[in-house]
Amino acid sequence: MESNGLNMKYKRFILWLLVILWMGIIFFLSAQTSAESSGLSGQTIRTLIPIFMPEFIDMSQTQQNEIVANLQNIVRKIAHILIYLILGILCMCALSTYDSRLKVKIFAALIICAVYAATDELHQLFVDGRGGQLSDIFIDFCGALLGVLLVVGVQWMRGRKRKAGEIMPLKKKNTNV
Repeated sequence: MESNGLNMKYKRFILWLLVILWMGIIFFLSAQTSAESSGLSGQTIRTLIPIFMPEFIDMSQTQQNEIVANLQNIVRKIAHILIYLILGILCMCALSTYDSRLKVKIFAALIICAVYAATDELHQLFVDGRGGQLSDIFIDFCGALLGVLLVVGVQWMRGRKRKAGEIMPLKKKNTNV
């Protein structure tokens, strides 16, 4: 019994550490200047676009630059969603180790993510060439919500599978009697 309690404390420590580390990564990305951030998203686009548009490689530099410029905003918004989706997953996993009602865990995970998104946008107000946007907080929240719902969905599926495993042997015993 004692070792199980230690295992849970260790698991919680690791999960909260992952949450904090991921928040640190978000902080690092938000601390990039406008030029650094644009360069990162531009490089990401240049790396991924040939997968979806093979002719991109054969285009002139001017055409490539135009495509990259046109995709910058959408790629940055997708990055917001993905980054906060991961934060939502991590927060919900950490909170899942506690004996609380599911609604409380979901609410807590979303509050943590929303508050961090708001402070992240506030932080960007102090970074050269960057600015905080309310719309980004909403996008971040949507990403976190998707992450939280993904964890809840996986846990629900695992619970159904576990219950089905418990029920099936009972049915087999009843049909053989």
